Amino acid sequence: MAMKILHFDEINSTNVFLYDKISENNDISDMVVVADYQTAGRGMDKNRWESEAGMNLLFSIALNVNFLEAENQFKISQAVSVAIAETLSQFVDNKQLFIKWPNDIYFGDKKLAGMLIQNTIEGRMMGVSIIGIGLNVNQMEFSKDIPNPISLKMISGRDFELDNLLNLLVFNIKTKVESLRYKENQNEINEKYVSRSYRFGIWSDYFYQNQVKSMIIRGFDKYGRLLLHDKEGAEIVCDVKELQFFPPSC
Repeated sequence: MAMKILHFDEINSTNVFLYDKISENNDISDMVVVADYQTAGRGMDKNRWESEAGMNLLFSIALNVNFLEAENQFKISQAVSVAIAETLSQFVDNKQLFIKWPNDIYFGDKKLAGMLIQNTIEGRMMGVSIIGIGLNVNQMEFSKDIPNPISLKMISGRDFELDNLLNLLVFNIKTKVESLRYKENQNEINEKYVSRSYRFGIWSDYFYQNQVKSMIIRGFDKYGRLLLHDKEGAEIVCDVKELQFFPPSC
């Protein structure tokens, strides 16, 4: 099925738009909502995503993922992250593209893209996944309140045609998510996710249980929780709200 793309000059949130459609009993599968500007763009854990109007990509994709069990929804985050990183590797240095757990896209130590994934559940299976993405593309100056942003233009020095980039990302994301139907693809995506994981296998400082603690990332469990070891060899298992990369700007 071809993707249906809706474009808005301004909207509160592309994710909210799609979620409202669900509440109205509309079928939103294979729908893409893109906006030049969001008045209430959202990121992970109630963070806001700020963007200069018409300079970046702000969009949400709705995909039917009813072939996945609900306990495996982290695989969607992995697939989308890998798809975005692989797409962007066509334009910037692939070796500098990382996935910061759970699903930010980093170039070096700077944030290039973020996402908010909201899933519906039907019994023990997934329903629809709404994948909201903010990608810094042509913007060159950012608010000082944003700690570590970077854009494709800042990296490459060139302007990008937003519609072409959008179409490429949408195709690759849809293809990668649908490939999760097969176990061998799930394993391959997991390997690619791990290989691109920011700070994986490197001793680093994290803010954990009200203190800065030196730990090393060893992996991820099936629920998407981060698996780390501390200097004493103890395993630490963290959900998203339980740990912060240090320094806090990360």
